[in-house]
Amino acid sequence: MSAVKSSLRTLLIFELFAQRQCPLTLAQIAQALEMPKSSCLALLTTLGERGYLYRYGADGGYYPTRRWLHQANRVAEHDPIAHYVRASLERLRDAFGETALGAMLAGDQSTYLDVVESTELVRFTARPGDVKPLDVSASGRALLGVLPPADRAAVLDRLYAGAGRPRAARRTLDKLIADEAARGWSANLGEYRPDVISVAAGLLVDGTAHALVMAGPYPRVEARIERIGRQLAREAAELARQLR
Repeated sequence: MSAVKSSLRTLLIFELFAQRQCPLTLAQIAQALEMPKSSCLALLTTLGERGYLYRYGADGGYYPTRRWLHQANRVAEHDPIAHYVRASLERLRDAFGETALGAMLAGDQSTYLDVVESTELVRFTARPGDVKPLDVSASGRALLGVLPPADRAAVLDRLYAGAGRPRAARRTLDKLIADEAARGWSANLGEYRPDVISVAAGLLVDGTAHALVMAGPYPRVEARIERIGRQLAREAAELARQLR
């Protein structure tokens, strides 16, 4: 088994436990992940030997120990930017009452790193690790907007390399990104989800593109887009100053 495949399958095992939220047998794990039982058993045995899994009963299934949570907490406590981003997101959520998110450019997509949800009953919901396409999301265009021109062009080259993506659409997107970057914030008026408006402002942290995002139901956000955008731009500029 290749190292890359083994690593991916290990991650999928933990994601499966997070989804099912109960002990799982070897057969259940192998079937859910479409993995040969022998390969699955080898991974489960290794994870058990490292203290990340335990057996639930003599003939029961496997379940993660709290070792993975302990290790994750230790990593999170020393995240070099998480504390500052979380403070920005909480200020934004408190100011506008909508869900605030921190995103970064990861590969050719926008990935949410942190989420501070609105306290409203009807709200935009997301989880850390959720991804969005770059071209039709406010976070994606805000991330592209802060990249150096050559880096932005390289990303767009990859996005538009496939068949069926006309050059005219690429030029339109280029202009939209430039216009939004000049304004200081990007807005997605239901392009990705018709019932949601999202607004985002980008910043560079040690050369990596990040964005602060606010998202909420279309009727509640529509009249406040500019106010939210300006505040996001100010918060992003202050965050960049703190992290410089």
